[in-house]
Amino acid sequence: MTTQTFADPIEQHHYDTITERMGVNRLKAEAEAAAGHEPPLDDDQALDAEPAESLRDLATEAAVLKLLSERVAAAQKDVKARTQRALDEAEKRDGTERVAASLPTGEQVATISLRKGETGPVVTDEEALARFIRQQWPAEEWTTTRIVREVKPWKLAELLAEMDAAGAAKLVDKVTGEVLDVPGVIIKPTRARTYAITWRKGGKDTTAEAWRTGALAQQLAAITAGGEG
Repeated sequence: MTTQTFADPIEQHHYDTITERMGVNRLKAEAEAAAGHEPPLDDDQALDAEPAESLRDLATEAAVLKLLSERVAAAQKDVKARTQRALDEAEKRDGTERVAASLPTGEQVATISLRKGETGPVVTDEEALARFIRQQWPAEEWTTTRIVREVKPWKLAELLAEMDAAGAAKLVDKVTGEVLDVPGVIIKPTRARTYAITWRKGGKDTTAEAWRTGALAQQLAAITAGGEG
């Protein structure tokens, strides 16, 4: 190989320095290869490789969390139904409306409280109700007519409140005192019974630590059990 020469000593120095470094790097790479070592990645190669590694990690995390979310949702639906039945039975049996949630260590972390449902009048046939209101009180402008007759919202709210207080789909004629059966309205549950969970101070952190250490294995069996989630 012919050595390049330059008239300018500075250019010659730069050239000699670069070729020397290239020779050293080549000899080092050959020695690493002979020893069975993978050559180190340069900065550009390292930057190219890092996103692929990170993407694999993210894909795994996404898949794991998707599975956990599906199993948690299914387990939560199941335990919610069972808890509600147990609370309803306890209230009927001895008036119990709340119970403490405790870890296997006995430490109380939350309180579960029963929320009773509500029952009230619900309009099932607005047209029938509007016809009744119009026929019963023709002098009052309590209804409007479009394609069908309907009760004005403000009056409907007032009448439903009256039926709610009576606990029946009935109205009292203020003039005659007659109790009237109201068509198009029934008394039915308007809000289902449910319960609320109130965390104690530090309860969430304590529960999370119990989860991390495996102390809640029995409670989490529905999530960690085998089979398709």
